[in-house]
This record gives sequence, C-alpha cells and structure tokens, in this order.
Amino acid sequence: QASAAAQRGSAAMAAEAEAFRPAKRLKAALAPNIFAQFTALANQHKAANLGQGFPSFGSPDFLRKAVEDAMDGDVFAETGAPKALGNQYTRPGGEPTFAQTVARIYGPRFNRQLDPMKEIVTTIGAQEAIFTCFFSWTDPEDEVVLFTPCFDAVVKSASTLGVKLVGVNMKPPDSGATSSKAWTVNMDELEAAITSKTRILMFNTPSAPLGKVFRKEELEAIAAVVKKHPRLLVISDEVYERCVYDKVSHFHFAALPDMFERTMTLFSVGKTFSCTGWRVGYIIAPAALAEPLLATHTAVNFCAPTPLQKASAAAFQKAEQEGYFEWISTMMQEKRDKLVKVLQEIGLNPLVPEGGYFVICDASIFLAAANISISDTLRPETPLEERPDVKICRWMTEHVGVTAIPVSPFYLPESRHHANRLIRFAFCKDEATMSLAAERLRQWHRRQRNE
Repeated sequence: QASAAAQRGSAAMAAEAEAFRPAKRLKAALAPNIFAQFTALANQHKAANLGQGFPSFGSPDFLRKAVEDAMDGDVFAETGAPKALGNQYTRPGGEPTFAQTVARIYGPRFNRQLDPMKEIVTTIGAQEAIFTCFFSWTDPEDEVVLFTPCFDAVVKSASTLGVKLVGVNMKPPDSGATSSKAWTVNMDELEAAITSKTRILMFNTPSAPLGKVFRKEELEAIAAVVKKHPRLLVISDEVYERCVYDKVSHFHFAALPDMFERTMTLFSVGKTFSCTGWRVGYIIAPAALAEPLLATHTAVNFCAPTPLQKASAAAFQKAEQEGYFEWISTMMQEKRDKLVKVLQEIGLNPLVPEGGYFVICDASIFLAAANISISDTLRPETPLEERPDVKICRWMTEHVGVTAIPVSPFYLPESRHHANRLIRFAFCKDEATMSLAAERLRQWHRRQRNE
C-alpha cells in the first residue's frame, strides 16, 4: 500500500510539473538575466554600478513639455467631446506626425524620399523591432548570421522562434591596440558562414558592446557579400547613431547602392533622447519588407504609445533647433574620456570606443589580484557563472565596489572563450556614479601598489 501511494504521489507530481511546464521554445528566454543579477549584486554591496547600459544622467528637459503637449486636450468631458484624443490608439505603423518626422529626417540620410505610411514601422523599443524582424522574415530552421559579440537579446529572440544563429566573430585587436576600430570582420569568414539556409545577416553600428563604428568601406565590403546571395536580407541595428565620437561619421548601410531594398534599419528614441523607459523604436525598410513587419507588430502590440510617439516627433524638431544632437555626442565623449583616463591609470588597457555607451577592457590585473585562473576545462556548455569574466565582475563588485558586466554573454556559447579576460563598463552614467567609480578604482590601485 505504501508503495502504491508513493507511485500515485509521484504520478501526481509529474502531472503537475507537466501542467505548469512553459513552452519549450522559451528555454533561452527563461534563463537568468545577467544584467539583473549584477544590478542586484551592485545594490547589495552599494557598488558604483557601471554595468547595465541605461542613462542615469536624466533626459533633456524639452521632453517634458513634448509629452504634456501630446496629451493636451484628451481629458474627460461631461458634455460634448474632448478637444483631442492624444491618449488613444493610433495607426499601427506609426502615429502620423512621428512617421512624417522620421521620413523627413532620414530621407536625406538614406539618399531617397521615404514614404512615411509604407516604409516606417514603429515598435515597442528596438528590442521588439529585432523580434518583429525575425518573426516576420524567418521560418524555423532558417539561419541568421550575425557579428559577435552582439546584443544578448538577439539570442533570446532567435531561440524563441527556433532560428539558428551563426556567429562571425569580429577579430580581437592585437595586444597593442587602443581603439575599438581595431575590431574587424574577416570577409572570407562572413562568406563561409552564409549558406542556402541563411535568411538574414545582422550587425550593429555603432556596435554594442564594442563601440566599433563601421567605416563606409567596411560596409561596402559587407554589401558586396550580400549582393552574391539573392535570398539574403539585412538587419542593421543603428540605435547608437547619435553617440559617435572623435569626429567619426556614422554611415547608414541602407544608403549604399542597392542595399535599401534588402535592409531593415533599426532605431531607438530611447537611446537618442536618453529615455529608455519610453520604449519607442522604429524600423525603416522598403514597403515590401515593412508590410510583414507591420502585420507582426499589429498582431502583438497593435501600436506603440500614441502620446510618446507624438512627443518624439516634437523632440526631434526641438533637438534640431537647439543643437541637441551635437551636444549629446560631445557630452558623452567627455564622459567616455573621463572613464578611459581612470582605466588607463590603473592598467586595465581599455579599447577606446568610437561610439555607443560602453568601454571594453582587458581585466587581467583583476584576474591576478583575485587569483582567478582561466581553466583548461572551460567548454561552450560551461555555465556563465563559472566563466572567468563573470567571476571577476562579481569579485570587483564585492571587493572594489564597482560593477562591470562580463563580455561572455555577448558571444554564442562556442565562442565565449574570446571573452575570458574581457569586461565592459558603461559610461552613460551621472557624474556622482562616475566619480564614485573613479575614486574606488583609484583607491584599489593604490592599495595594490602598497602591498
């Protein structure tokens, strides 16, 4: 009887486990989030958090009025009707004023006249834009070739949809390199990665986490490869387009000859105006590519928030009038330079980024100080928490009081060994956090020299 009861209990437990088993396709999406883990660890140890890449220095003041104006008039009316309906649904492809603003600004940058009603699709942030592109233009078993290291959300989107990712690793710079431009793509390796199963090529410029800004000649070389493959589409993630430094120019891949027809270009209001919580992204693509994107977006979200789209349109106009785009680039470069100076002082050998929010460093000095070795037993399947770059970021948070992010999560598993010594600092932070991080890094360095 006891044995029968135990069997019934086991069967009941198995049935309950099966009842609450989420879809298998969510396996990667349900994995622990490394950014959330390190944010929690930073809070626990009251560390200066240079980990997660969101701006903590505040948004431009003109956004506040832009939102107020967007919502003006949409208040409850006991009689008659409200003067406006700025808080209600708008067209799925994009609130008309915002779509027209995007077309006006980017038409000259893309060397063409853009149709705001057919060639622009707004999304809930650029992250939704990635998922929408994959969902609309890949089938299970299709392959996406992407340059790595890359934004980790790409991996979760692809896994959820049953799409295989094929990484083309950007070549690490030589030991004497000092700039992110030293990261390069081998075109022979790119060509070899593309097969009959490849549906999309995806890359990011300026690149996160590297800060590399692809030069026009590099993009032309990529375009030459794309032209050899008639079925191949391109996702060009350009959310950091306004954060480019050292007088380097950002160039749109879709502006190259014959590339607009093949390319979905992704942008982010949150990155442009330091308001990442707005979750307003947009895709520029030819009508043939945009129509399925719109169908996916409509099925999932219907539309992005109306008042924030209207406010974004006003923000672009105000930014042009006040020189905001020039200011944000200059301000961010100053933050970058301050952090780089400290990192160089203590011997972290940063690769100075030409764009974006992040600095990549060789953390060998921290590995030595923490007595963390790089084991020969590391494998692609080794859990992230056992990898040396993850261990060193945890040790830094606990013993130095500064939080960075490990770089291995930005690689596909088979290539994570490239990040064994690499960590990432974010410099999109307020002055108080930046100063505290600098002070603690210097204090640690002085202690090391005195021991």
